[in-house]
Amino acid sequence: MTAAEDEETMRREGWFVTAAGVVGDLGHPFYDEERQRDVWNEASAVGLQLMLWLTLAAATAMVWLGGAAALPYAVAVVVVDGAAAGVTVGYARRLGVRVEDVGGVLRLRLVPYGVLMVGLLVGVVRVAPPGGFFGGFARGMVLGSVGVVLWMVVSGMRARRRQGRDGS
Repeated sequence: MTAAEDEETMRREGWFVTAAGVVGDLGHPFYDEERQRDVWNEASAVGLQLMLWLTLAAATAMVWLGGAAALPYAVAVVVVDGAAAGVTVGYARRLGVRVEDVGGVLRLRLVPYGVLMVGLLVGVVRVAPPGGFFGGFARGMVLGSVGVVLWMVVSGMRARRRQGRDGS
């Protein structure tokens, strides 16, 4: 696909894809060569995953080492982390790729991420004041995280069931 075709696709897909194309500089001639594009896509995936792990580790360390005073900073880091992941998934979905349909949603490589997440949640509950905004926020964070884990488990089981039914 040429840069002109990419730009036409972005216009057709709406403002979100257009804005993402500008942020990612997807119209650059660099993307015209297939191998460069594939390698860059893989490198970007590795970088995103590393960023997700490192920011979660940093937020976890903040609440355990900095206590309640570090809680707003840890929350800010988690929000930035979530925004990057959300934009990534949203962009893929907008272009017709549904990541939750992949049978490999539940994978062993997620165990360290889960351990970090549990460490963060326990740390947040440990240092959050019992009342007020941060107390409620901590409870909401735990409940939301449990909901996400349940969603991932159900999505993974459905995807595996579909794969088994389709003979894939």
